Amino acid sequence: MAPRRRRSPSPSAATTSSALATTTKRRRTAVGTESERLTSDGAIALTVKRSLKNASSRRTSSLAAPIMALTGGHGASVTSLCFSRDGRRVYSGSTDETAQRWRAGVESETANDCAMIGARGAITGIDATFDDERVVTSDAGGVLRVWDAETGTQVKSYASTRGTTSNDCAAGRGSLVMSVSDDGRACVWDLRVKKRAAKTYEHRTPQTSVAMSGDGERAYTGGVDEVVRAWDARMDDKALMTLKGHSDTITGLAISPCGSYVLSNSMDNTMRMWDTRAYVEGERECKRFVGHSHNFEQALLRCAFNADGTRVAAGSSDSCVYVWDVEDAKLKYKLPGHKGAVAAVAFSPTENPVLASGGADGVIFLGELDR
Repeated sequence: MAPRRRRSPSPSAATTSSALATTTKRRRTAVGTESERLTSDGAIALTVKRSLKNASSRRTSSLAAPIMALTGGHGASVTSLCFSRDGRRVYSGSTDETAQRWRAGVESETANDCAMIGARGAITGIDATFDDERVVTSDAGGVLRVWDAETGTQVKSYASTRGTTSNDCAAGRGSLVMSVSDDGRACVWDLRVKKRAAKTYEHRTPQTSVAMSGDGERAYTGGVDEVVRAWDARMDDKALMTLKGHSDTITGLAISPCGSYVLSNSMDNTMRMWDTRAYVEGERECKRFVGHSHNFEQALLRCAFNADGTRVAAGSSDSCVYVWDVEDAKLKYKLPGHKGAVAAVAFSPTENPVLASGGADGVIFLGELDR
């Protein structure tokens, strides 16, 4: 009997980038043909060619498939993403002036179950309150809007700027939320109060990103002045600490789950982790992550910690999502699939391997990583 000829696997469209090396591993699982390629920098690019309904023991999450594309909700670029605190929903904001609610982990056709309509300008930031009852968005119209998480109706709005873009927002525990804008102001809002900001921190340059601690007592801002500032809610008009080192605009901030570190992404094509504990000997910059890129579009590319603080992620202008291990700051995954710059990333707070990303193609990907 003549030996059977081996068929050459057809290349996946998502993994034909010249940045990927030829080293390939394929294995057959209950969820389809899984392909791993080592990129030129040693990271793993993972795609799954087809999905079946039966999950295998190799699966690491409850997603319906290892990689899921959520489509049909947005008609333009996805700029911001967050999970609900219970991990059951994903919220997204877009330049199409809408925010969308998705059911995490279900088939794409039934995932999108609510649209939040009413913003006057691109959605620039989105976050869920800690009780999962409200969703807050910032937009290019300079307004911070508060939405009912169940019905998608707008319940409050705050004029957060003096006629300029509101660039980002963040929610802390309780009723406190925060926004930053092009006029240099960082405003703390109490959702129990109708219109007036509870506290305002002034900057001399536009601020592009904000992160707020879970207890609402600590906030971080970053912007065009290339500096990350830490603010204590008990101290008015004086930054608790100033973190310098970036050489271009800061585009994203995230606080570690333990609250001791802050992550900053910048147009200088570095992402840095800072030790923000009270007593630190030497430099506060403790990690630096490289590999991703910003381009001439100067988009605000966000960043994120995973649920246990062992990995960080960021979008990139080369249409990929980058994931690093925190311990050695080495690139672990370079994930292709998007057709345009990736601006938004978010890890599930309840399923550590689940990562969401959104980009200029208007598509949201949900994928599972190894544990």
